[in-house]
Parts: sequence; C-alpha cells; structure tokens
Amino acid sequence: MCVLLVEDEAAIRLTLVDFLEDVGLRVLEAGDASTALSILNSPPEIITVLVTDLKLGHGDNGLMLAAKARRKMPHLRVVYETGSPELLRNRLMRPWERVFIKPFDASRLASEVLSLDRALNGFGLTIASDPGLL
Repeated sequence: MCVLLVEDEAAIRLTLVDFLEDVGLRVLEAGDASTALSILNSPPEIITVLVTDLKLGHGDNGLMLAAKARRKMPHLRVVYETGSPELLRNRLMRPWERVFIKPFDASRLASEVLSLDRALNGFGLTIASDPGLL
C-alpha cells in the first residue's frame, strides 16, 4: 500500500517525499492533478492515502482531485496541505480528511499519513485493485 502525493511546488514535494519515505511509506508523486489522475487510473499498487495541495496551478484543485479520486477509490484517506485555508471555509471536513496549514512540520504530516494508512490496514480491509471487483 502506498501514498499518492500531489504538490505543484517541486521543493515542497521532494521534502515531503523524504519525510514520508522516512516513516516507511511508499510514495507515488505528481506535480499536478492531471498526472495524479493518470496514476489513479492505473495505479501500480494500492493507494491508501492521497496527500494533496489545495492549489495545484492549472487544472483541478486539490478538492476536485480528491472528489474524483474517492469516486475511484472509496477507501482513500485524504490529507490536504495548503497555504490558503480560506479555500476550506464553510466546508464540513469528513472523517477521512485531514488538513495541514502551511507552513507545517513535515514530520507531523508524515506521522499523520502513516496513522491513516495503518488505520485503514488495521480494519483488515481487502481492497480490490481492479475497479471491476468493487
């Protein structure tokens, strides 16, 4: 099981990859929503957590990406990271969602992602990798 990290700022993305890998997670990475959706359409392995910036430049933002991702993978946990918390104003956060406001401690984010991944695995869920099996 692995994490899909979507962040348009390369320096932040590389830093987060390092922290996520340091806690033992496998990480797939994308710099934009389009690349992330391509990965989600044909994932090389089961993705349990999506970590996404809310502002991703051109194309879908992180909220739209997460909605599309959860339609494909209903088990998916989502961690939003943003410097623009106003984008979440008046939005009810769901139990499978977490938010980190920039600047944040990357080690805390990595620990939270690890706990979300373990919580999903702790339920003993069998996750079909073939959408036709859902």
